[in-house]
Formats: sequence, C-alpha cells, structure tokens
Amino acid sequence: MSSVSASWTVPEINPSENNTFSGVWIGIGGYGEDTLIQTGTEQEYIDGKFVYYAWYELLPDYLVRISNIHVRAGDTITASISLVSKNTNTWSIEIADVTQGQRFKQTFAYNSSRLSAEWVVERPKVNGTISTLADFGNVTFTECKTTIDGVTGAIGNFSYAQLVMHDKGISFVSVSPLNDARSGFTVSYLEPPSATTLANALTIHNFTIQRSDAVLAYAKAVVSKKIPRNFLVLKNES
Repeated sequence: MSSVSASWTVPEINPSENNTFSGVWIGIGGYGEDTLIQTGTEQEYIDGKFVYYAWYELLPDYLVRISNIHVRAGDTITASISLVSKNTNTWSIEIADVTQGQRFKQTFAYNSSRLSAEWVVERPKVNGTISTLADFGNVTFTECKTTIDGVTGAIGNFSYAQLVMHDKGISFVSVSPLNDARSGFTVSYLEPPSATTLANALTIHNFTIQRSDAVLAYAKAVVSKKIPRNFLVLKNES
C-alpha cells in the first residue's frame, strides 16, 4: 500500500449523561500488526460541551491535534496519506476542512508495514481505557481509494473486509455494503440495549463470553493482500 484517501462529513454527535468519544479516520497499516499512520477527525462530548477537531497519529506516538483546522459538525473533510519516498520511508499526511477552507499537509519519516489501508469509525482509548462511544448518528465515507503496487482504485477493486466491533456479542454500530461505485459505505450508530435486554443477551451468549470478553473498539473497512475478497467479519477485540 502506498496511499489511502477518502472524504466524509463530520457527524453531529448527540449529548449524553457521560463523556463520550468517536473518531473517524483513514490509515495505512494496523491490520494485525503494530505500525499505523493515520489522520482524521474526533467528535466528543465532554463535561457538557461538544468538541470537534482534526488530528494525525503515527503509532506508537500519541495523537497530535491539528491547531490550524477548526472543525465543526457538518463540515466536509478530505484526507489522504501517501508514500513520498520508499527509499527514505517518507510519508505525506494531508487533511482539509473543505467547508472552512482550512488545510494541513506535512511530511514524516515513518517505517510502515504497508500491509493494509483502512477507513475507520471508532471509540478511542482515553487514558489507556476504551471510551464510551458517542452517538454520532451516521458517517458516510466516499471516494475511498488506495494504491497497491502502483495501481490506484476504489475499495471494491481490491480484496477487502468489513469489520464490525462489538461488546460481548452486542453490536453498537452497523456497516452498510459498499455503494454502487464501490468506493464508499456508511457506519451507523446503534442505540445500546437496555439493562434487561443486555442481561438476557449475556445469558444467551454465556459460552461466547467465557471464551472472549470483548469490547467494541471500531467499525472499519480494510483493504489488504492478506484477506480473501469481499467478506464481513464480526470481530472481538480485548
């Protein structure tokens, strides 16, 4: 993989009793290994206030907030990550708020596995703990493209998987099939089940829980040479 790109509209999250978080991003790497270069937007509800911002991150370093982009709900975002030089492992990260007319672009030296391209909606870790997912409504990725061995195309032109994260068998999001152009999809927030429904579900799925206590982390589409073509996975992540 030598590039990944996409566009999306920043979702307007709903208020909640507790602090909630959601991230929307694209990335190179991270599918079954530790390298990951990524950029996107964060949507949070903290202490009764809405927080929106753009960011980038190169694991294992921490997220860096981009100060010259002032993100608002409803803004159109375009983002791309591209390999500038294979010899020096130089990458370009670019993200723009088209609505506000603000843009960030910078090059970085980073040794990536280059094994996968990703388009993700997630609830991030906060202080080392997986956070509560914000009610983001819907996020639609469009113009999702990647470059593999010099060939650039949409998600549907390559072998891809859709992964839906869940908590003890209970999904908190749904992921649509690819659109007609096979270059986009929608992630939708699902209301968490009531305490009674959850208790019943835990009883029904007790065997599954004993084998793997999972937590919802994210929903994503991933393109990789390592996976069969076009399949959906429900994946536990501890």
